[in-house]
This record gives sequence, C-alpha cells and structure tokens, in this order.
Amino acid sequence: MIYADIAQARADLHWLVRVCTATPFASLKLTEYEASILEKELESCEDDAVIEFYEIMFERAGLKKLEWTHTPEHQALPLFALIPGEGIAIVLEREADRQWKYEGKTGLHVVPEFPEDTQFAAARMREERREKISAKEMFKKIALREKPVIMHAAIATLGINTLALGTSFFSMQVYDRVIPTQGLSTLMALGIGVFIAILLEMVLKFSRAYLVDGATVSMDLEYSHDIFSRFLKIRADMLPKSIGTLSGQLQGYATVRAFIASAAMYLLIDFPFSLMFLAVIIMISGWTIGGIVLVFMFISVLIGTRFKKKIEELSQTSTMASHKKLGLLVESVENAENIKATGAGWSLLSRWNALSEDAVYDDVKIRHYSDMATYTAGFLQQLSYISVVAMGAYLVSTTDKLTMGGLIATTILSGRVLSPISMLPNLLVQWGRTKISIEDIDNIYALDADNEGVGRPLNPAKLRTDFRCDHVKFAYGENTAVVNVPKLLIKSGERVAILGAIGSGKSTLLKILSGLYKPTEGKVYLDDIDMHQISRNRMNELVGYLPQNVKLISGTLRDNLLLGLAGINDEQIMEASVQTGLIQLISSLPQGLDTPVPEGGESVSGGQKQMIALTRLVLMNAKAFLLDEPTANMDDGTEQKLIKTFVELMTAEHTLIVVTHKPALLALVDRIIVVNAQGIVLDGPKETVLKKLGVKPSSKGVA
Repeated sequence: MIYADIAQARADLHWLVRVCTATPFASLKLTEYEASILEKELESCEDDAVIEFYEIMFERAGLKKLEWTHTPEHQALPLFALIPGEGIAIVLEREADRQWKYEGKTGLHVVPEFPEDTQFAAARMREERREKISAKEMFKKIALREKPVIMHAAIATLGINTLALGTSFFSMQVYDRVIPTQGLSTLMALGIGVFIAILLEMVLKFSRAYLVDGATVSMDLEYSHDIFSRFLKIRADMLPKSIGTLSGQLQGYATVRAFIASAAMYLLIDFPFSLMFLAVIIMISGWTIGGIVLVFMFISVLIGTRFKKKIEELSQTSTMASHKKLGLLVESVENAENIKATGAGWSLLSRWNALSEDAVYDDVKIRHYSDMATYTAGFLQQLSYISVVAMGAYLVSTTDKLTMGGLIATTILSGRVLSPISMLPNLLVQWGRTKISIEDIDNIYALDADNEGVGRPLNPAKLRTDFRCDHVKFAYGENTAVVNVPKLLIKSGERVAILGAIGSGKSTLLKILSGLYKPTEGKVYLDDIDMHQISRNRMNELVGYLPQNVKLISGTLRDNLLLGLAGINDEQIMEASVQTGLIQLISSLPQGLDTPVPEGGESVSGGQKQMIALTRLVLMNAKAFLLDEPTANMDDGTEQKLIKTFVELMTAEHTLIVVTHKPALLALVDRIIVVNAQGIVLDGPKETVLKKLGVKPSSKGVA
C-alpha cells in the first residue's frame, strides 16, 4: 500500500501542487483554494485509484502520459515516484556513489535503492503550442476521444443491420419456398430463426443507445468544462460588454455536441449501411432495380443539399436575433426597478417585439425550407417504392431473373436505403445552427486570456509588492487612451491615494495595477517582474482588489465570504466580521452565515455588499490592497470603523492603494497621486499635494 489513509494521500497532493518547485512539477502550482478543490477529487487511497488520479491530473496539466515501471532509469530523470508507506517522491538525480537523491514533503533524501514495490514514471512536459487553440480544435479533440465508443456503436450497427436482413430474407423464403411447397416445418424453422434475429437486433439497439448516451454525457461534461474554464481565463479588459449575448454564445456548445453525435452516427453508421442495403438489392434483383434505387437516392441527396446554403444564412440571422433577445432580457431583469421608475417599458417592449419578429420569421423560413426538403424526400421515397414494385412485377412476369419472394425482399430493403436520406434535411438545419454556434464560441476563444502568450507563467514564492509603471497607456477599443502614465513607482509598504475627476482613469489605473487589465502600451512590473509573466493565481494571492461596484454570487453569505479562499473556519470569519463591522449584519439575519444570497446579491444594500467584500479581503490576508471607492455607499460611522480596521490590519509590509472622493479615507494614506486624462498631474506627500490643491488636510472638501 502506498498510503495508509486518505489524509496522507491528500497531504502529499497538497505538497505537490503548493510547495514543490522541481521541474516540471512547478507547472502544477495551484492556489490554496484550487488545491483544496483538487484534494476533494482524490476520494480513495487505494493504489489503483491514486495512480489513475495522477495520470488524469498530469494529463490535464500538460504533462505527457505517465508510463509506470518498477525500475528507476537515470536517463529518464526527473521521475515521479510513489513509494509504499511514504507516498510521493520526485527523484532528482543519481549521484556519483550510485545513490538516488529525491525530494518529498519532508525534504531531500538520499537512498541507495527504493523499496521493491515503488512505482516510477518519467515526467515530461508535452510540446506546447504557442498559438491559441480554436473552438473547432477543442470540439474535434474531445470528439475524437470518443472514437472507440463510436467504433463499438458502428460494430453494433453492423450487427443490427445484418440481423435486419433477416426480415427481408424471411419474406423471400416464405414466398419462394414455403407457400409453393406448403412446407410448414420450414415455416416454423424460419419463424424461430427470424424471431431470434429481431430479438438480438433489439438487444443490440439498446446496447448501442447505452454506448452513445455514455459518450454524449462524457462529451457534454468535457465541453462545458473546457468552455467555462476558457471563459474564466479571459482577461478582464477583453470581456464582451453584452452579458446576454455572451451567455447565449457560451450555451451554444449543446447545439454543437448534439450535432457531432448526430453527424457521427449518420456519416459513420446510417449512410454507409444504406449503401450496404443497396448492394444486397443489386445482389437479389440485379442492376435494373438497383439502378432505380440508386437514381432516387442520388436525387434525394441533391435536393437535400440544395437548401443547405439558404438554411445556414437564415440560421445565422435567427441566432443573432435570439442572442440580442437574451441580452435585452438580462438587461431588463437587472434594471427592472429603474425601467419601471422611468416609464421606459414601452420602449423596451418595442425592441423586444422587433427582435422576436426577426427570430420568428427566420425560424419559419428555416422550417419552410426544411419541410420542402423533407416532403420532397418523402415523395421521392414513395415514387422509388412504386417504381421498384412496378419494375419488379414486370421482371417477375416476363423473365426468370426475379422471383416473387425476391421482389418482396427488395421492396422492404429499398425503404431502408432511402430512410437515411430522409434524415438529411433535419441534419442540414442542425448544421446551420451548429456552424453559427462554433463561430460564436470561436470568437470567445480568440479573446486574450490571463498570461496570454506565456507558456509557463511564473509562481515566485516571495514577491515584494513594489508596483512600477513604465510608459503605460490604456484605451478601450479604438478610443483615446484613458490612462497615460509614463513613470510611476509605488514601493512596498506605501499608502497611496489616487484622486481625480470623474472619467480621469483612476479606476482603470487601479485595474491595471491589479493585473486585471493589460496596458495597451508599456508594461507594469511587480517587484521588477513583468506582471503579465506572473500567473493569475499568484496575483490573486498577493493582491486584494475591491471593485467600485461589488457583485455577489448566488449561494449563502458564507459562500460569498469564502469565495476563492480555503482553510478558513467560522471563528476566523467572525473575527474578521467584528473588525469590519459586518458582524452587525450577520447577527441581524435569522440564518446568519447561512442566509441565502440571490443572483447579484440584491437582497443586501450597496454598503453591505462593500462590507462583505472588505471582510473577504481581510480574510484573504493579501500583501497589497487596491480599493476603488471602498466606502462610497457607507455612512460616516461605518466608514470610521472601516478606517480603524485598516489601521489595525496593515503592517509595514502591506501596500495600500485607494481610489476615493471621500476626505476621511485620506487618513489612511501618506502619499497622494492626482491624475487626469493626460496623465499624472501631482504626486507627492499628502500634505504637500493637498496644499497645492488648495485644500487643508483637515478639510472635508477633497475632490
């Protein structure tokens, strides 16, 4: 046994993803919160379960597939090892005296040999692609993982269609042999045989459905995980502004997944087997009747593809209208009170009706073209049946090339040949919507992520919170730059206030300093390291950022306080709540920390939202606090308590940068920076800057 209990296994995992710095395992570095989530996924300490867990984990992290051996090979160093009774070890080198040096959670060790049942695997990074992966590649990659399932389904379908021939052959034998000879014993044997065939056919259909459903669930989970994970990694300044449209685009993966499953079944299973049935028809009745079926099959395909382009165009406009409707709906729900207060309902209703009209008419046209293709295919199928029967009857009556039984079998099989063709119109409609969904998700995947272009972001264990801007400019889209900072240095331990008029770029500068936004020009450094090179996870641990407008997530009050944090108990929550004054809100709620919070957190006031967010900042114990109007919605008493909290909380190592219009908060700072659209206007000690602004330090009128 590698581990005696699950606690030991999780402790090793925690060391690997939080402490270990050996190459290439540093790429596994996670935040405390992410590590706690991963530890919960390790549910068993059984050897097989542990090995499988690390194989999956390493693959997700970009390492090559682990290949296990019981013999350490020095050519393959570094090695990932699982030592019975000890756990994880990283074998680093073989020394001159032929002893092995390895690192574990208890430090470095040197041993002459490892226990007999130790398992080793070479740890190698996969070659990383520097260009962005597209949504098309992602869908293709995940779909190909289900290739074995599709192959098994194809094998099952081969059995199903082969057994389906039994019905046709049964009819042929009954008409050709049983009826002319009155062979009742033959009839009984044939009946038993065809019953077994259709029973096995049903069993295979259930088995195929089970396989396909399993593959569908697996793909659905993978797609949703990958897409939402990619969304969460998009850099904040790259996020689209339309929430509703973005939500609609993200949900499009379900359409893609459904089409992939349908198309795979059609192209790999249904359509090829229609050709097999055509071959059987030719074998039974010759090329005369087989040619008739082939001609109608070709015409059906031609008519189905005839409507492809038109359906795609209509699907695009319909999908765009649906996204806009969802965007308008989200905006209306979020601003329902404001809409009612301003009497703007009629205007929004007019926009809603216009969008609904566009979407409905496009859907009707899509259905019209789809129906035309379906009805035409049905007409051709019936015409094919009549032609086969007529030609078959002629051949039976005038030649000996076809028997009555052969004609019956042929007519049954002709329906199976054209049946997949009748599915083509519906598949084309699916493709039209799928193509738009892929393009929508591709647009999301094209957006820059955190640490974009950096293969392996840095995770320095120790960083000073020295912020430095070098020729930094930032503009939204093609607009004029709202931030223009040629030079700025804020040293670790400084307390700085950023002042300026509305629209001067104060909040944007704060987001740049927090790493949420990347400058359009220039660079921002943290402890002389390009901030873009530092992993987003590490930045989240170092820098506590409070936005101007706090949004809560659905869940409980406790969930919002612990969002992204791990290892925090209720005693710590209550202690922090006493410091910030949030304890009054908690005490007034019947369910306390378990009080439900709806989406957006509209059940609490703006000031209470800020107190919740500030309490979370206290709990996260960051080294730098970047606050954007932290007391904008608070009364004077609460504001004074908050100021006292930060005075007590901050040590000489803590850095504070605060954007504010409220004079009281200036008690927290010893330096003031005044900015406008052209850049930094004033920068210096608090008293000096206030004097230049013509404001006394005790004045209440600081802007």
